[in-house]
Amino acid sequence: MSPAELDHAATAVRPRQRGAFGRLLRSELRLVFGRRRNQVLLAALALVPLIVGLAVRLTTDGPSTGEGPPFLTQISSNGLFLVFTSLVVCLPLFLPLTVGIVSGDAVAGEASAGTLRYLLTVPVSRPRLLLVKFTGALAFAAAAVLTISAVGLLAGAALFGLGDVTLLSGDTVGLGGGLLRALVVAAYVTLSLTGLVAVGLFASTLTEVPVGAMATTIV
Repeated sequence: MSPAELDHAATAVRPRQRGAFGRLLRSELRLVFGRRRNQVLLAALALVPLIVGLAVRLTTDGPSTGEGPPFLTQISSNGLFLVFTSLVVCLPLFLPLTVGIVSGDAVAGEASAGTLRYLLTVPVSRPRLLLVKFTGALAFAAAAVLTISAVGLLAGAALFGLGDVTLLSGDTVGLGGGLLRALVVAAYVTLSLTGLVAVGLFASTLTEVPVGAMATTIV
């Protein structure tokens, strides 16, 4: 086959691979967000800011300085701090637990269900297949962080109201600046979970038992 024919064949194959990659990514996102277990995990994370906000609201004297997680004492004066407090509460355990479950199930779940062999027949290279799995798990991690932040913002606004934000430096910024900082914090928390997503995906490729991959990731 001449070089021109080889170039033509490569050009004909690449669009199909790109199309297959896009379809596989959309299918993975539907699978991740369509699972009832994952929806329950998001609902459970959404309860955290509600519980924290109601606890502060129903406490007559409010929490004393130095008690509870950071920013807890500022919630009653500005509901935006409920976003930061909720993320601090979820970061040590709840978010890693959620990410470990989803990423650990990414490949091991397919192997356990017997669908991995069919997945490997898709005209996409295996590195791209792993990229799809990684993207799906990372998208769920971002959705988890966004759920906590959004519910925390809505609950904080309803229970305590929103206003100007006093920074740790003592400077005061408007509500828009505070919301921008909350968005940056949420993005930073999501980025901090990428390593855990990668570890979970790696563990998921080593076993056909999803629970084993989940437990390894969480530990």
